[in-house]
Amino acid sequence: MRLAFVLSVILALAPPAAFAQRGKSAAALIKDGERLYQAGKYREAAEALKKAHEIQPHPRLIYNIAISLENAGDLREAVSWYQQYVGATDGTDPTLLKRSARSIDRLRVIIEKEDQATAAANAERQRLQEEAEAARRQAEEEALAARRAEEESRRQQEAALQNALKSYKRQRIGAIAAGGVGVAGVVAGVLFGMQARDARDDFDAATNVPSKEEFADKTRSRALLADIGFGVGLAGVITAIILYPKEGPPVAGEVRVTMAPEGAGAGMAVSF
Repeated sequence: MRLAFVLSVILALAPPAAFAQRGKSAAALIKDGERLYQAGKYREAAEALKKAHEIQPHPRLIYNIAISLENAGDLREAVSWYQQYVGATDGTDPTLLKRSARSIDRLRVIIEKEDQATAAANAERQRLQEEAEAARRQAEEEALAARRAEEESRRQQEAALQNALKSYKRQRIGAIAAGGVGVAGVVAGVLFGMQARDARDDFDAATNVPSKEEFADKTRSRALLADIGFGVGLAGVITAIILYPKEGPPVAGEVRVTMAPEGAGAGMAVSF
């Protein structure tokens, strides 16, 4: 859009005192405004024309200010100046009045669309912010849950390790006890075996039937006790060999098969 030429009107209407004021005159400011407008500096052109309008008000200056502001992209202020032109009582041009009215309607539609777009963009930005905040909270909750799960896993691992150590200790104690029983059984077997041998010697040395029967019973009973002692000793030794751990104490991260503490079967000792 081109500026509505108003320089000759201003020169005709401007009183002599206007040219005597300090600074640029209205005509000079209008020239500056037109030059800036042609150079595409619409905001600067509008400011120059505003100053000219302060010095020498004229409806066409209002219209030109509105055009400059519209081209500068300041649509709301442009509508305000177009409305001032439409509301002017003197010096307006019917053609410019129609243009101003159409510009007001057109710019209002554009402004409304921009407002809607801005509102939509703000709503979308708010939605994205809320989603980001929700994602952040979820990430924090998941991290907290992961830490809790890790702590619980460590507690379980520690408990499993302690149980494995207890099982290892019980197994050793059971093996040592079985070994003690085995040694005691062997010792008892040896002692009763010696007594059975002595009783047999006495049997051989006896000269009458009652004595031989007495020593025979004594020999059989001592031999039976010796056999029981050796049997218990053998069983104890074998049990001790089976029960005694073949490896050292369990450590973190180790999985091993152990005998059940009660001797009822095999079990799995796991530590982490």
